Amino acid sequence: MNPARYKTLVAIIAVLLLSNIAMLVYFVGWKNIGKGHNGQHKSPMAEFLQKEIGFTPQQLVIFDTLRQDHRNSMKSYFDEISKSRDSLYQLIGQAPTSDSVMRATVSIGNRQAALELRLFQNLRQIRALCTPEQVTKFDSLAPSLVHKMISQSRRPGSPPRADSSRDMRK
Repeated sequence: MNPARYKTLVAIIAVLLLSNIAMLVYFVGWKNIGKGHNGQHKSPMAEFLQKEIGFTPQQLVIFDTLRQDHRNSMKSYFDEISKSRDSLYQLIGQAPTSDSVMRATVSIGNRQAALELRLFQNLRQIRALCTPEQVTKFDSLAPSLVHKMISQSRRPGSPPRADSSRDMRK
């Protein structure tokens, strides 16, 4: 190989090495920017409560605990609704009676109602964190708060999340 070719290869390797180092510094050095009080990224809900309702850092710490508990409990509700929907749509390949279809849809409705009740209870817990001055604002913004909570898991234009427990090839 001629010396000009070596110089070109060394230059390419140097550029790649520098770009890798820059990316490493970027991702490791900047990882704490935009994070909340406990090292996790602040949720849009926490930002909303802080900005619009005026939650204090202490209220946000308690809210974060409530949020984690709520997320853990909601997972089972969503799983149950998913299973109920699967049961309904498995009837497509059969000769279902109107009773079996109705039972399956009522099952979905009951589970959805339980989910909504749990969401309502969570909002009441969050409201209980409010000071008397914050309660009025919280009550007036509750509908937009619900939309914020729901939109955390569903971003506009994004595809539905994959559910590994379902097999679409059935």
